[in-house]
Amino acid sequence: MKALAVCLLLLLSPTLLCAADAPNLLKPTNNVDSWRLEQIEGGKGTIKADGDAIVFEVTEVDGTEWHVQAFQIDLNLKEGQTYSLKFNAKASASRPVILNAMVDVDDWHELGLHEDLYFGTEYKPYEFTFTATGVEPNKNRIGFMFGQETGKIYVKEMTLTAK
Repeated sequence: MKALAVCLLLLLSPTLLCAADAPNLLKPTNNVDSWRLEQIEGGKGTIKADGDAIVFEVTEVDGTEWHVQAFQIDLNLKEGQTYSLKFNAKASASRPVILNAMVDVDDWHELGLHEDLYFGTEYKPYEFTFTATGVEPNKNRIGFMFGQETGKIYVKEMTLTAK
């Protein structure tokens, strides 16, 4: 999809200024190297690319949702900045998933985005706006916790833009 441009005609000058949509701050969604898959204690899973989607498969659970999680890391979010996060997602069977933004350092506090979602078996678009608070320079992450149930989660076309 081509980016739409926003253009302004200055009244005092014949200059036409155009600014493209804000750049995507995330790495390509369907690239395994864009993600860090975390498997903790009894939680187990895999990650693979499938066309334009990334597929996370939870193969073992231990009752704690964050024991299988995947994040895009090293994001340089700005304190007080508002962001828009968009993506399409589905699952192999309807299931709960947690979406959040948090610092990628010990105490792992959230940054203003926490959504308890329920992915169905058909792709659905999701869009969230949040204001980042409590950020760490170049040490922030956005992603999913899905260790509640076994099965596959498909995510594609994920973008994060400053508003």
